[in-house]
Amino acid sequence: MVVLRSPDLQLIVHAMPPDAASQVAITSPPQLRDNAAIKFFCTVPSLSGAEESAQSLGGHVLPEQWQGPGFVVRNACDPEGNIFQVRESAA
Repeated sequence: MVVLRSPDLQLIVHAMPPDAASQVAITSPPQLRDNAAIKFFCTVPSLSGAEESAQSLGGHVLPEQWQGPGFVVRNACDPEGNIFQVRESAA
């Protein structure tokens, strides 16, 4: 279990229950799983830096990129295929 905290948010990440985990196949390369109940984002200093870091840790940052209000965003996935976003300030 890992707990991520800030003054405004607490996110607890824990192992899946065995019955749920038995229904998930981890493939190589990972099959992207975008049907999750939560999708988090990380603000990063650089999207290209995030891409390098993700690759070195077994994940990857997807190529599509778009603008949001004050940021540029790309989807990424961890080594198990879980989708999240990385956002760089556009200011």
